[in-house]
Amino acid sequence: MIMMSVKGNKDAIESYGFHHIDTSKCKACTTFDCEKACFRGIYEVINKKAEPKCVVVEEREEMCVKCHLCTSSCKHEAITID
Repeated sequence: MIMMSVKGNKDAIESYGFHHIDTSKCKACTTFDCEKACFRGIYEVINKKAEPKCVVVEEREEMCVKCHLCTSSCKHEAITID
């Protein structure tokens, strides 16, 4: 069981291998910085024009070097990494 110490809607947290995204926070995003910051292409923001949602491109997750560029670039603090 993964314990999250993130403020926000716990029901909206989507967990992948070691990435966790509070998708309720994604709804307010207009800059999609997670997608731009990750040089490995781990993130993709879907539904950008209506209700944005950051997702992990699962086949790329293992390529993550845990540099935390994504966590520091997300203004809404929606992303955590184990």
